Amino acid sequence: MDFYEHLKAGILKGDWVVGQQLPSVRKMMSQEGLSHHTVVSVYTRLVGEGMLEAHQGRGYFVARWSALKEQLPILSSEAPLDPLLKLLQAKPEQCKLGCGWLPLPWRDTDALAKAIRKTARSGRSGLVEYGDIQGYLPLRKQLSILLRQTTSIEVSPQQILTTLGATEALDLISRTWISQGDAVLVDEPCSSNLIQLIRLCGGVPIGVPRLADGPDVAALDQILQTHKIRAFFCNSTFHNPTGGGLSAKVAFAVLKRAVEHDFLIVEDDVYGDFFPGVRQTFAALDDFGHVVYIGSFSKSLSASLRIGYLVCGPQLLEPLLRLKLLTSVAVPGFCERFVNTILADGTYAKHTQAIQRQLMAHQHIAQKVLAQYGWVFDVQAQGGMFLWVGHPDLPDLSAYIARLEQQGVLLMPGDAFAVDADFRCRTRLNVAHLTERVFACLDLQR
Repeated sequence: MDFYEHLKAGILKGDWVVGQQLPSVRKMMSQEGLSHHTVVSVYTRLVGEGMLEAHQGRGYFVARWSALKEQLPILSSEAPLDPLLKLLQAKPEQCKLGCGWLPLPWRDTDALAKAIRKTARSGRSGLVEYGDIQGYLPLRKQLSILLRQTTSIEVSPQQILTTLGATEALDLISRTWISQGDAVLVDEPCSSNLIQLIRLCGGVPIGVPRLADGPDVAALDQILQTHKIRAFFCNSTFHNPTGGGLSAKVAFAVLKRAVEHDFLIVEDDVYGDFFPGVRQTFAALDDFGHVVYIGSFSKSLSASLRIGYLVCGPQLLEPLLRLKLLTSVAVPGFCERFVNTILADGTYAKHTQAIQRQLMAHQHIAQKVLAQYGWVFDVQAQGGMFLWVGHPDLPDLSAYIARLEQQGVLLMPGDAFAVDADFRCRTRLNVAHLTERVFACLDLQR
């Protein structure tokens, strides 16, 4: 344990009480055998974290913040972390096999850096000014072109609203559309964050089983016989977590029921750009009377950019725009200009084509090897990141997932994707993070 971790751990344990003065820099140097630079750097870092206070001419003291540690369970090593939070906070050397993003080496950082420099030269006002509340107009024009080319969706830039990633888009729609007690359909399995968001808005999530070609229409019909549905939040391309798709037949059937029963389809297509060619969507079959479409660049490009967008009819755009103004005002203008740059000059198209080829290759290898090891998956994905897997010898994967974590491989338990179903026998694998070492961990015979 280095000096920073040792000192921080001591403060958290209560080795120094609130207000107690720490040894002077010179004394700490002598006690620990450290350089002046090391001690000063660590003290300054802990001041920045709010754990120490620096008093001019007197020294460094334990801050009052440390007295709150009992109220901050996230800092306790005994409190279990949310599985997603654990993945997000994982150390670089850990394998994030259960995550929902691409590995860092898959990003063409040289091309992105070049585009960033180009954007900075051409749009310096975007560095300091608020952006357009609805979204940078040239970007919205590029998005309308992208959607026409990849989904056959015909949409005006005036129907597009940029957001801080798909998460904000889902939040804006949920808060605008869902009221206390509303029945809201979701895929079963689906993102645990979405389930929590719907509940936060007062909605009651109901799971619709997900099949290889989309939602189970027969199960949807049974639900519609007994419930008045407000909305259906549904993945279309490379469903999270099963990796399934959406056929034209199922898309038409679900949309037909949305019209008949007057509910809104919130189409989450954040993995759509991993699909080569033109993909099937709900929105392509509808004139945005019963569909809201969501896209994002966080999965395919960079999570740090936080650029997403939604497309909807004019009757819904205005309240969403007002809510965005109240909550986030605008997406950072520079980020919007950057995405516009890579869409306009073809950089993004080249980037996604390379990723599509890599993902298809990884899916082929992963499915072949996992089948040899006895793992089963209901959907044989043709691309995308995900496989939803189980093993006949493991009716409950909890102990296995815990054992993998000890080996530095992180997964999410299947129940993290459940509304009501029991998914203890399932977990989500991200094929982009599979390596020879990880494959060896998945071989139960070793």
